[in-house]
Amino acid sequence: MLIAFFTNNYKPFIGGVPIAVENTAKALRRRGHRVLIFAPDYDGAEDEEDVFRVLSIKNFNDTPFSLPLPMTVRPAYDLDALSGVDIVHVHHPFLLGMSGLQLARAYDAPVVFTYHTQYEKYIHYLPFPEKMTAELAVRLATRFSNSCDAVIAPSSDIKKVLVERGVEVPIFVIPTGVDLRRFRGGDSTYLQRLIGVSVETPLILTVSRLAKEKNIGFLIEAFSRLCAYERSAHMVLVGDGDYRSQLEKLAIERGIAERTHFVGALSGRNLVSAYKSAKVFVFASQTETQGMVVLEAMANGLPVVAVDAPGVRDFVQHASNGYLVDDQGVDDFAERIKLLLTTPQLYETLREQARKTARKWSLAVGARKLETVYRQLKRDATARGRRERFIMLREIVRYHFAKLVEELEKLV
Repeated sequence: MLIAFFTNNYKPFIGGVPIAVENTAKALRRRGHRVLIFAPDYDGAEDEEDVFRVLSIKNFNDTPFSLPLPMTVRPAYDLDALSGVDIVHVHHPFLLGMSGLQLARAYDAPVVFTYHTQYEKYIHYLPFPEKMTAELAVRLATRFSNSCDAVIAPSSDIKKVLVERGVEVPIFVIPTGVDLRRFRGGDSTYLQRLIGVSVETPLILTVSRLAKEKNIGFLIEAFSRLCAYERSAHMVLVGDGDYRSQLEKLAIERGIAERTHFVGALSGRNLVSAYKSAKVFVFASQTETQGMVVLEAMANGLPVVAVDAPGVRDFVQHASNGYLVDDQGVDDFAERIKLLLTTPQLYETLREQARKTARKWSLAVGARKLETVYRQLKRDATARGRRERFIMLREIVRYHFAKLVEELEKLV
């Protein structure tokens, strides 16, 4: 099949969506499909076959994001590659997602939308009133979903949320999955040597963009509790972001700066080696639709201690392959890490179950499920959704009209 992806985030930007898009495209190509990717342009973006870069505003609002300009008219570069497209798969409900929807309807192709992001939890990146923007984000994502032919939810929690919000088209739960082949080999002493500690030092690892919404402050607080009775462990944070300085300051305030290591973003073999070097993986984000780094950790045999939240519940089974802890349970979180560090038999049991979980949610399994959805939609020509234009503008007008009615009712 000829499949066209439209995404507002792609490499070299580092994040969950670019990784998911790239890995899914690779998995589908391995299965014999051609995948075109339409994505924003970034400084340092490399030329790649079948990747089309769209004119973008780089470093939008002083962030690492590039804001792609919607393709509302035929762009300067040639779209002849879309002739004969079988499936259009969009990864956002606005900007290039909207362009993908419009082009799909022009080519009479079915549209699949993956709901990667809880957009209402990221509106602090935008220079607009937060309450209004959050409500509009929910309305826009819901309307856009219903304009497509199917929606991919990366977790069962997200499917439940979408149904509650009024999404009526078929929803399929298909996590991106983890590429098990990528995590073969690696150096199990890499991080210890990188931060200058003994190779026997147990490391508590997290991998994340260092952003406010990732709740990494919770992990530092929990590690500070652990340090009170665990003298040898160190914590390593892989990733970078605009919240790094605040997190470094928090580690200093808690008196654990010498045992808390910010090593920046890692990729390729270095990232594999980082997982292999760690003893326990920790994760506290409550904004994920799928915790891909959680699955990556499990693929490397790491038990996980995570805040109980959407995006991880499908993967982490409490006391089976890791632990889920309440978002207020900082002390409990620290106790769970201590239990894993001090109970070898329990640790090995959870370690093996983590590996089994990763195999269950592998990238290859996810690609086969996605391929089945594509073929089903391609066969059902009557399932084409309605044409939509100006979704964002219409939702903004409807939102403000509803607010106006509310204010008038108060005056009556």
